[in-house]
Amino acid sequence: MIRLFPREETFLPQFGRAAEVIVEAARVLDSLAGGPTLDDERAVEIKRLEHQGDQIAHETFDLLNRTWITPIDREDIHTLVKTLDDVLDYIDAAASRIVLYRISTTTPELKKITAVIVQSALAIQKAMALLSDLKNSRQILEACVEINRLENEADTVAQLAIGRLFTEAKDPIEVMKWKEIYDFVEGATDRCEDVANTLETIVIKST
Repeated sequence: MIRLFPREETFLPQFGRAAEVIVEAARVLDSLAGGPTLDDERAVEIKRLEHQGDQIAHETFDLLNRTWITPIDREDIHTLVKTLDDVLDYIDAAASRIVLYRISTTTPELKKITAVIVQSALAIQKAMALLSDLKNSRQILEACVEINRLENEADTVAQLAIGRLFTEAKDPIEVMKWKEIYDFVEGATDRCEDVANTLETIVIKST
């Protein structure tokens, strides 16, 4: 059996923890999008998870600095850690804007995109769980393809939402608020795609 990572699974626990936090934050954001309220405790929970993700990233970078021989290219580990952290940053930014802009209602488009973020997060978690072994390369790449498909779906929904915003909304301030929220939730799916692209690079280099 050809293993992508050594038996002690260096870096895999960190990647798995990061993916778990992303899934949790994505689900909280999806709940928030279902009925956001001012100063909602769910936004506070997402901020806590974002800080947890930062801590995992710092620990992984520290491990990388202390590891002489890495199981995969150092730059790929660095990029994977950064892209995972970026997903959390965008989820946190979207939740923060919902509270900051006093959004007390939701839209079907926002709910659709946050649901896509959850699906993308689960696909990332699945890929991370498979990352230890090259025999899983096909399934990892399939998860990456699914993440790319989901990003395209979110992009389409966001474009339609922003288009409707500019044609139907009468208050320019509301337009600005909602456009920024849509940009951040769609940006979260872009960052998930960045994770998928990095995983594809790792698998291709290792096969």
